[in-house]
Amino acid sequence: MRITASHIANWANTHSKEAQVELPRLVRRLCFHPDATRHISFPAGDSTFMPGFDGIVEFDGVSAWVPKGTSGWEIGCEKEIKGKADGDYAKRTEEISAEVREKATFVFVSPRRWKGKAAWLEQRRAEGQWADVRAYDADDLEQWLEQSPVVALQFADELGLSGWGMVTLDRYWASWSSQCTPPITQAAFLHDRDHLRDQLIAELQRDRGGDHARDIVGLRAESVEEAVAF
Repeated sequence: MRITASHIANWANTHSKEAQVELPRLVRRLCFHPDATRHISFPAGDSTFMPGFDGIVEFDGVSAWVPKGTSGWEIGCEKEIKGKADGDYAKRTEEISAEVREKATFVFVSPRRWKGKAAWLEQRRAEGQWADVRAYDADDLEQWLEQSPVVALQFADELGLSGWGMVTLDRYWASWSSQCTPPITQAAFLHDRDHLRDQLIAELQRDRGGDHARDIVGLRAESVEEAVAF
């Protein structure tokens, strides 16, 4: 399922409260890389009103989206994007010492389309208050999701979008397990299958580098549906 900038902007318009508490969770998923993320903190849900940056990332890899080193992230769903970005930028620039800012990147994220983004970035970078300044809007998030298919599938599921033959494991289990009354529990389904569960987990966690790397793990079951549920 392809998520477009229009999907994201429409979500912010029609589900503004949900977007405010769930957008940090989406950005957190997009920022995380198991081999390069050294620290990540994006409070979401009930924790979005915690003081400080909306997100902090320490990253030592190479990414088109996540700055190398330390970055402080601010997320705003307001329709007046520039006003929110200006306020967050001024607040953090005043709070954070020059010694920290000269080695850190300030990032602002909006789920809306921002026509004035390029001009705002040019102005803020010219001030030289931070090592770098970045801004992402709905069009950027669309591109980022294109390059993160697992996160895109999960987010599409949460938006109520779906594509033929594609569904998250959480939604599949919820549907499959509730076909009987009472619904089957995970404990019941895995009864006497603990060793098989452990084998699958070990296989999924196995390092797949080298000449004999495999990208597919095969399962044999009584049906495709049971294999997916497992």
